[in-house]
Amino acid sequence: MSDKLAQSIGEETATLERRDVQRQAFICHAELIDLRVGARMSARTADLSSEGCYIDTLNPLPIGTPVRLELTKNDEPVEFQAKVTSCHMSSGMGLIFEQITAEQRATLESWLQDSSSDEEIAFRTAPPAVSLEIFKSNSRFAGKLLKMLERKGVLTHSEAAELLRELK
Repeated sequence: MSDKLAQSIGEETATLERRDVQRQAFICHAELIDLRVGARMSARTADLSSEGCYIDTLNPLPIGTPVRLELTKNDEPVEFQAKVTSCHMSSGMGLIFEQITAEQRATLESWLQDSSSDEEIAFRTAPPAVSLEIFKSNSRFAGKLLKMLERKGVLTHSEAAELLRELK
């Protein structure tokens, strides 16, 4: 990858990723209620942290929108008050949790720990389909592919940004 392209991608990622807490891939069912108008939305999470999450949706709500959010993982629902902090049309939106209780925090930590363990097990047991070195040797191609997958909605904005950082 050219230095100019790498710098451009790095700057773009740095301006887009302004979280205090790192999120990890986490998929579960999400029900949202826009508290301004009472509209309901059914979606899924793409990633999660102890302070927020990213919701995959083609029609994200505007930044600043207050929502009631119910996340359900393994038949365990947890409800949060949250606010939209980022909006990516045709991709999704970032939410920050507000006023998290001790019980909510314990559930989040449990989910994050279980998710991390599942990823480690899958990584160690699954045979690599394609060598990572092949992708690294052609970073420009991989960067274009990631952007294409993001535009088509296969990857969320945050997933693509994280993978682009890995290409450096």
